[in-house]
Amino acid sequence: MNEHRTRLTAAGLDRARSIDDARRIVATLRERPIDVVDGPLGEGISGMWLSMPDGEKIIVNSEATLSERHRHHIIAHELVHILDACDDPDAPPPGPQRRNRYEDPVEHRAESIASELMMSIEATGGVAHRLAGMERYR
Repeated sequence: MNEHRTRLTAAGLDRARSIDDARRIVATLRERPIDVVDGPLGEGISGMWLSMPDGEKIIVNSEATLSERHRHHIIAHELVHILDACDDPDAPPPGPQRRNRYEDPVEHRAESIASELMMSIEATGGVAHRLAGMERYR
């Protein structure tokens, strides 16, 4: 099991069947609500996390044309940052990064773990969806 999969399993994210499941799991670990909203972020910034007094906010750039899969990946990336903050509550949220600039090891790691999370969701969520669909034929 690689380091990223181990991180997801330790957090319980290997049980997530959707990006919303993942959001709920991280919110429980963080002990704060996490809302996902759309908003203008400017060119080159896909998403960002803001820690607010009333909870966490993940903002997805409303000015960008995103597929649902890409949008979910952006949310997953920001969830990784929030998950990391559970380990170090005093760490400030990272500043905005352009999606094509991951020289920062923290951003590169968040992107890699988000990719692992999305693969896990697609593998398990897809199977769960297909099995639920099969119930109609019984």
